[in-house]
Amino acid sequence: MNKIAAITLALVASTASGQNLLNNAGFEDPLGFDFSNVTNWNGFFGGPAGTFLQAFNDTGAAPLSGSNALVLTIQGDANFPTTGFDAFTGHVQQIPGIAEGAEYDLSIWARANGNVNNGAELRIEWFDAADNNIGSTGNLEFQDLLTNDYQQFSISGVAPAGTVRANAVIAVQSFLNDGVIADISIAVDDASFVLVPAPASAALLGFGGLCATRRRR
Repeated sequence: MNKIAAITLALVASTASGQNLLNNAGFEDPLGFDFSNVTNWNGFFGGPAGTFLQAFNDTGAAPLSGSNALVLTIQGDANFPTTGFDAFTGHVQQIPGIAEGAEYDLSIWARANGNVNNGAELRIEWFDAADNNIGSTGNLEFQDLLTNDYQQFSISGVAPAGTVRANAVIAVQSFLNDGVIADISIAVDDASFVLVPAPASAALLGFGGLCATRRRR
């Protein structure tokens, strides 16, 4: 394999390695709530009075790895069954340097952390240079798939033309009022946001590996 091919292979391998573009991906470090650092996770909340909302990583919930997991909870008052609905809470992180037309994958590991009577969702939001939201991928609603064990959930999307950054969003919500107390709690860990290698790059990587194998014979 010649020098040019070797350099090309090295570049493709770096792209294909799936570098995680998220900061604080395992929720080990303190989380943000004032958006002073938008490239960390920042919590958001909303709902009627009397609703318990939680979006923290120091709750003592068992993580998948490390010491902490993100816990998202909505809970109404059992004495007032209609409280807690029309509420939401979650965390969002901005990812700069997104390439328009490229495909990205957002994934998390999540489990039930109690009752799951409402919605849990995963979403990618796309923004242009003027900070306009120009599209989204998701919402992936995964509440019906949650168990007491961690499972991986992921979505993939192509950044629209004009995209320069993305938002990774993890949230729970109680917008469906079914007459039962709003009650959902999930634990989330080991999030990732990665560039998906283009098919041509993947093929080139395979060809380079084949060449390298032949050279060793």
